[in-house]
Amino acid sequence: MTKIIKSYKQAAEQLASHMGIENFEVTELNQVKHNIAENYSAWIQHLNLPNRFLNWGLKDNTLCNEYIGLDFNFSEVYRAEDIYSQTLLYYLIKPLITKQFFNKRLLDIGCGNGVGLKLSTKLLNTQYALGIDLMELSIRNATQYYHQTNRINYIQADSEHLPLDNESFDIITNLESSHLYPRIEDFFSEVERVLAPNGFFCYADMHFKIRAQDSKLEHFIKTRKNLKIIQKSNITKMVQASIHQRVIVNEKASYKRANTLIGNNRLKDEFYYIINATGLWFLPYWKISFQNPLLNLVEKYARYHAWSRKKYFYYLIQKVES
Repeated sequence: MTKIIKSYKQAAEQLASHMGIENFEVTELNQVKHNIAENYSAWIQHLNLPNRFLNWGLKDNTLCNEYIGLDFNFSEVYRAEDIYSQTLLYYLIKPLITKQFFNKRLLDIGCGNGVGLKLSTKLLNTQYALGIDLMELSIRNATQYYHQTNRINYIQADSEHLPLDNESFDIITNLESSHLYPRIEDFFSEVERVLAPNGFFCYADMHFKIRAQDSKLEHFIKTRKNLKIIQKSNITKMVQASIHQRVIVNEKASYKRANTLIGNNRLKDEFYYIINATGLWFLPYWKISFQNPLLNLVEKYARYHAWSRKKYFYYLIQKVES
């Protein structure tokens, strides 16, 4: 990182400023991506998240029981606080598990710290897996904790300009990452180029009006004869249930963690931004209610900035033979 970011609040505000712009000039793109990587890296460093899931999770009893019933022990990979991030990833690739689409080449775009790709390789019994991320820090963390020679690799790369051969992967996953991409149509084009015929693209993210990732994806697919939507779902309520459980129901644990990370003297300033990263803003305002009186200002601010119409989408896309 070339510039020291002193707080998560500063990083979050700088990311939000980029998220508020719909179109960037070509000459701005490199600087924008550098800033996004820098601020996300600051977040990971400030919150001390070197090998953890970074997604918001999904809470659904049926899916949780299905996942628990698999012949797989996730604790061998990582001891997580709860099951919800794993369940979201399971939902992402569940259709491929059902199809027994195993022993394939897997690419995870926006792999973060790499733990999700590690889990996917186990669930899909992959032949080979590659994770890419824009952040050098994430790739270092992923390589340190989850690299496996000739089986699981991680490289720093741009999702809109992949340094990969045409039709070189059978499965591409992208989870809770695309809302940061300045030119998402370029990302879709790269997915189409790199995905092998009869392969699958598993895609999920929260909807941002200014990004409109889901509607742009559907428009993109309409212009392509070799891409087909196999499944699409609105999984908002299940994602919100995970966030509510983690942030509101387990309020004491989330407060204690924030206090440990940033200290009491900065808690009032920083807590809202840290708790927002775990999805507080994605809850409907009537779901935001803390018991701790020290969090009254956080609750008031969150309710003011929250809105009810939100969406977390899921798509399964197949590249069919031309």
